[in-house]
Amino acid sequence: MKFRKQQPPETTAAGFTADARLRNVGNGTLELVGNTIKFHVETGRFKKRKEIAKEIPVADIESIERVGNELSIAWKGVTDRFVIEKAELAETIHAKITEALSVQSKPLEAKEAAKQKPKELAQALSNALKITDSLFDILRSLHGRVNWNRVESQLKCSKENVRRFTDQKGAVNLDFAKLSSAIKEHLPEEISKEAYSILKALFEYFNGLPSQGESSAQIHPNHDDAKKVILAYYTLNDIILGTVVEDEEVGKERVELAIVLDDLSKVTGLNMNVDAVKDIVAKLGAEQAKESVIEESRAVFAQQLKDLLAA
Repeated sequence: MKFRKQQPPETTAAGFTADARLRNVGNGTLELVGNTIKFHVETGRFKKRKEIAKEIPVADIESIERVGNELSIAWKGVTDRFVIEKAELAETIHAKITEALSVQSKPLEAKEAAKQKPKELAQALSNALKITDSLFDILRSLHGRVNWNRVESQLKCSKENVRRFTDQKGAVNLDFAKLSSAIKEHLPEEISKEAYSILKALFEYFNGLPSQGESSAQIHPNHDDAKKVILAYYTLNDIILGTVVEDEEVGKERVELAIVLDDLSKVTGLNMNVDAVKDIVAKLGAEQAKESVIEESRAVFAQQLKDLLAA
């Protein structure tokens, strides 16, 4: 195999220039210009001129491998093999192309990460709503004659929902040790205190999420959306609990819930049926918070946020 007299690869602002051989094409010059790998060959018997025999955009490269002085570049379903006379030059060229690939991939990785964040937040919110339900169910079960088997079952459900929530990176750690102990010892006042303490910690986690700026305001769900969703869902469950224990503040909370949902609808652009939520909340009071109506109210609420939580 013959090569023209080999010169060290010329470095350019973009990358390199070096003599090489492309299998099934012949001898030529390999260079990295901007974000493109080009292979030139000389044509013409007397008056030599350079022509591009191969042009490979860095963005299209699927993989690059070096074995000795041979570089294999896979792109768009094909593999081109370039042979360079000196192995150390092949190593330099391999490093330059790998560096270009790394630089090229960073904006794509950042874009993908930006897409992933709303999905992670939506999943965290979905799990948080389940935790909220199970803790408020425990609080409701303390009213009147307590069915401790039911409370134990609700505790188990709460722990499972918390496990899913805390498995997510950055989620708050919710400690159920004291609540579990109070339920085991059948201490209603202590159970109520600890359940509220966990609910407070969960609420503060979402309420403490930092604003993400104007660039994220158009991406949903974002942190501001999460704060409104949690506030609305806590209010709904507080209305359910208030209806059970006949709290006089329920009427005020109904108004607050409608305001939060209306605001959430405007900010996110969701086509929310706020009236449907109002109707089911009114039904809670009319039917004294029957279990079937409670489940229906939560389902109606979730339906309004279906698109937001399916990010």
